[in-house]
Amino acid sequence: MKLRTLGLLSLAAFAVVASCGVGVGIGAWSGTSGTSTAPHLQVVRLEGMIVEPTKTVKKLIAARKDSTVKGVVLRIETPGGAVGASQEIFDAVVALSKVKPVVASIGNLGASGGYYAALGATRIMANPGSLTASIGVISQFADAHELLEKVGVKMETVKSGELKDAGSPFRAMAPKDRTYFQGVVNDVYAQFRAEVQRRRKVDSLALDTLADGRVLSGSQAKRARLIDTLGGYEDAIALTRHLAKLPETATVTEDIPKSSFVRRLLDPEEEGLSRLLPLGDNSSPVQFRVP
Repeated sequence: MKLRTLGLLSLAAFAVVASCGVGVGIGAWSGTSGTSTAPHLQVVRLEGMIVEPTKTVKKLIAARKDSTVKGVVLRIETPGGAVGASQEIFDAVVALSKVKPVVASIGNLGASGGYYAALGATRIMANPGSLTASIGVISQFADAHELLEKVGVKMETVKSGELKDAGSPFRAMAPKDRTYFQGVVNDVYAQFRAEVQRRRKVDSLALDTLADGRVLSGSQAKRARLIDTLGGYEDAIALTRHLAKLPETATVTEDIPKSSFVRRLLDPEEEGLSRLLPLGDNSSPVQFRVP
């Protein structure tokens, strides 16, 4: 996505990093501040790039099976990521919401794959200034063949089929390659759009505009019926408590927030930039993501 206002430069920086791939991943579970054997609410945090869904999915399944957990707040802070990973988390949220109330609470940023995951919740809440939506799919490819030719490097490729090295940075993209990738992007986009229309009951004509990849503020998303209500973290807890019919004295078991997104990118001890490297074999470093 491209942003043209200075106020959104930080998001633009995230978007540039995210565009390495519909396929980078969802934040992992990072611990909990405690457990409770009495009826309580559980907070599950979905943070950072959406790459590997396993830990988050396991926490959602555990909350679904735990009879003492009466409701879940899914706290979202992510620019999006891998399509498959986003869909796995969405499915886990849907399964959970069939058993107990789930309120998706979007903080600063819950866009694209993050919004996809939120679609599975009982209710979606965001701050008026939260950034959300970005309903779309993107795949980007580096083309370095002219640079390599200038320094005298030439790649020889042996492949089993014409499209096996489609998207390779070592050659220009052929029209057939572009058509092939556009077909994949269109198919995944249709899946995303269909879930938005089904879960949010948004008119197809309205989605022609809303689902063009644009980011919306929480207020805009509320007017467009992409979220249910405006509010922050404490409001989400209060709403979940109400839906779960728990008293105000009920315990809230909180997932521990991860460190900042930028630090995780730069710190090799955490997710690191290695999580953003091309996926798959070296001949076709192709990624698709819900940005």
